[in-house]
Amino acid sequence: MVKTGFVYLMLSLNSFLLFSQSWDSLKKEKDPLFSFTVNDTLSFPIYLIDNVSDKGRYYAAKLQTNVCNDQICLPIEVNLFWDLLGNFHHFSRESGFNFTKFDHQYFDEPDYDKLNQILLDSLSPLRDYAVEDLLDKNEEKFSVQVDAVTRPTSKLFSAATVPGALYTVYTLWHIVNGPIKLKLNDYTNQAYTNRKWQHYFATSQVPIYQEYFLKNITIQDLEYLKKDVINLLFAEDEFIPHYALDILAPSTFNTPKEYNTILSRLEQLKGHVVTEILNSITALDSESKELITKYKDSSKASPKQKEIIKRILNNEVSK
Repeated sequence: MVKTGFVYLMLSLNSFLLFSQSWDSLKKEKDPLFSFTVNDTLSFPIYLIDNVSDKGRYYAAKLQTNVCNDQICLPIEVNLFWDLLGNFHHFSRESGFNFTKFDHQYFDEPDYDKLNQILLDSLSPLRDYAVEDLLDKNEEKFSVQVDAVTRPTSKLFSAATVPGALYTVYTLWHIVNGPIKLKLNDYTNQAYTNRKWQHYFATSQVPIYQEYFLKNITIQDLEYLKKDVINLLFAEDEFIPHYALDILAPSTFNTPKEYNTILSRLEQLKGHVVTEILNSITALDSESKELITKYKDSSKASPKQKEIIKRILNNEVSK
C-alpha cells in the first residue's frame, strides 16, 4: 500500500512538473528549426529544447489559438512537446493560465491528466471523425455565461474527450498528431548525423530511440560507437539487446579480446541474451573459458545454458 502510494505520488509530481512548465524557462535554441502551418490558417515555429526537469530533448511549440466555434470556451495558450521521432510527448501551460470547458469552467487536475492521455493516443477515435460527428444531435446545452446553445458530446465518444471540452481536445489532438509528426520525423532523419545525436539516442533509456540508433548505425559509426552498442545488450527492453547482437555478431564474437568484456558481465544480462551469446562465441582463449565456467557454476545459469557451456568446453578440449 505504501509502495503504491509512493508511485502515485511520483507520477503526480512528474505530471505537475510537465504540465506547469513555462515557455520562457525552457532551454531553447535561439532560432526555430522551421515554421509549421495547420490548415493554411494557424502557423507556429518549432524549436529544439532541452528539458531541465527530465533531462530530455524535445521539439516544442508555443501555441495560442481559438479552439471553439461557438464562443463557449476561451482561447487557449499551450506549450506542446514532441519527442525526436515526432511522437507527441506532453503539453504544459503557463502558471496561472487555465484551460476552460463548457461555459468557461476551468479544467481541474484530472482533466489535464486525461487530456494528456488522449493526446498521447495516436489511434484515438478523434482521428476518423469530423468534430460535428462526435456531437449528440438529439440534445442541447444552454450556456449561462454566453447567450448560446451547443450540443454535448455523444456518449459513444465520451471516453475520447474531456467532458465539456470536445473542441479543445479535438483541435489539439489533430494539431499534435497530424502532418507535423511526419515533418518532425523527417527533420530528425536529416539532422541525426550532423547534430551527432547517435550517443544521445543510444544512452536515452527510451527503447524507440535505442532502436533508431541501432537501425541507423553504419560500419564507420561502429568504430567509435561500439561501446554504446555493447551497453545496449543490457537494455531493459526485451528486443533491443537482440538488435545489438545482430550488429555485433559479424565482428565481435569470433575475437576473445572483443567479447571477453561481455562474458565478464553475463550475470547482468537477460537469460535469452546470454543463451544467444553463448551460441555465438568462437575461438575461445583461456580467459573466455574461465569466464563461462564461472557463469556455469553460478545460480544464474539455466540447465540449457550449462549444457551449452559444457559442449563448448568439450569441443575446445577435443580440438
